[in-house]
Amino acid sequence: MRKVWRRNLEGGEEVAAPKKATAPKQIVAEMAFSKSTKGTHVFTDDKDGAPITTLYVKRHGFQGDPPSSITVTVEAVE
Repeated sequence: MRKVWRRNLEGGEEVAAPKKATAPKQIVAEMAFSKSTKGTHVFTDDKDGAPITTLYVKRHGFQGDPPSSITVTVEAVE
């Protein structure tokens, strides 16, 4: 753990530096079918703080009618 030096009115004290928050390596979101446009099907997630709120999928991505809900997984590539 990295240490930093911080001075206060009494002199100084050694304190540990706060850890940086790391982004998740994987996001999994359940999304509901919202509507179809001319060329896409639209899926949404209306929950507060959802990392993915709207996803557009080309109509040819699904055979026939779109499903009522989907699960989307996004993985970070490093």
